Amino acid sequence: MDTTVIDEAIDKYVHERMEKGKKSAAERFLSYAYLKYAGDEAGEFLRKVKGLTRYYVDFLTLMENPFKGPELAWFASMVVMGIVSCVMLNEEETRLAGIFILSGTVVHAWSLLRMVAKKWREIGVMIAIYREIIEIIERETSSLPSSAR
Repeated sequence: MDTTVIDEAIDKYVHERMEKGKKSAAERFLSYAYLKYAGDEAGEFLRKVKGLTRYYVDFLTLMENPFKGPELAWFASMVVMGIVSCVMLNEEETRLAGIFILSGTVVHAWSLLRMVAKKWREIGVMIAIYREIIEIIERETSSLPSSAR
């Protein structure tokens, strides 16, 4: 079984979930699984989807921390530029440049805060949707006959 088919099923669920809601997305996801794979293959497909979805949840949980990516480097450079601009503000000859640098640092800090908030929101939603997929699969595999599990 190819992982592209599994990714396709997960993506279809996510898009359906965003557009029409949980119930409709769950019904379409399960109908896709049972139409695409029959009998024992459906159980195997659902187990593989569940495994890949758990991997995605673990990965996104790790990436949810904003200071594990490029945001940390951006934050560090803003701190350095803020310190340099404060030093420049103390000197009469470089005060104007210090004001411009400090104002740019404040603007970029605001951009970083907005970007981090957006990233947390998007990742939190994706984790919740992936956990829904896992719940749907666990509920469905518990009702499958033992030969299909």
